[in-house]
Amino acid sequence: MWRQRRWLTWAVVLVLLGSTLSCKTSEDARALAAQMTTTAKHLGDYYEALSQIVDNHAKLERLQKATLGVPVDAQDQAQLQNIAYELEKRAAAAHSLAELAQSFTELSSSSAPADVSQAAANLGTELSTIQQLPNASAAPAVLQNAGKILTQYAQERDERNMAKSMDPTLAALSQLFTEEKPAYDSIHRTYIALAQSLALDLVNHNQVDPGSLMEPALQPFGLASRIPSEQVPQGLQDYAREQIKTEGQAQIAAHSKASDMMEKALQEISKRAHQLATEGHMPARGMPFSLSDVESWTKQIVGKSA
Repeated sequence: MWRQRRWLTWAVVLVLLGSTLSCKTSEDARALAAQMTTTAKHLGDYYEALSQIVDNHAKLERLQKATLGVPVDAQDQAQLQNIAYELEKRAAAAHSLAELAQSFTELSSSSAPADVSQAAANLGTELSTIQQLPNASAAPAVLQNAGKILTQYAQERDERNMAKSMDPTLAALSQLFTEEKPAYDSIHRTYIALAQSLALDLVNHNQVDPGSLMEPALQPFGLASRIPSEQVPQGLQDYAREQIKTEGQAQIAAHSKASDMMEKALQEISKRAHQLATEGHMPARGMPFSLSDVESWTKQIVGKSA
């Protein structure tokens, strides 16, 4: 019983990152845990959506070969597969961080100590496997070091040192996102550019059904267009080209807003965790940022890929 109570206490200390456990700091810790849970979940969703973008890119290259005879570059396909794999590892680490933070808010559960230990071990293992993305800055070495340390402390149930390791871990995750953000933006822009190029070629070869362009006028009345493809008016072809261009620009802007917001959220969470670790309190407990743009973009990608 004493061991269990001690674990419950140190689970809170894990969020406090080593600060003194007073009523105020306990409330700060729980607020930070809730913020970490939300932020980490959206981070995991962001990485999963970006991985889906890479998978879609690979499919587009194969579609180009099937429709236009453009050869598929085996080396490029292998690199895309590697990028998707690395993004999936980042997604897994983010979701493990969310599970770890979530366990802090469920300390009344009898399984809380074991949940904290398992989540910390999972996070540590996943952080240790993260490697550099192709054509991107190297992943911070502190990530792998923090991962190994978290795993060790979780296995040993060394709550105090596990707590101390969370501050640099969050800082490293924030640093990783900031340093790789240009690569994330490039991944998305390159995919949109390829999709636009292929879509325009299909329009030019009269291989696009313009029916969807008529939906805004016909859908309210339950009607559907039936223009034969060989009779597509030039005006509709021009409209399709315009939509390809404007929608591509809108999607690039949406991803840019999502990645900017995600970066700011990670930086703020890291800042608050450091304040709690070094000063023993957190000046603000409310969510200082909205992740609505991140949520909207990830849902848009998942929905289109479903």
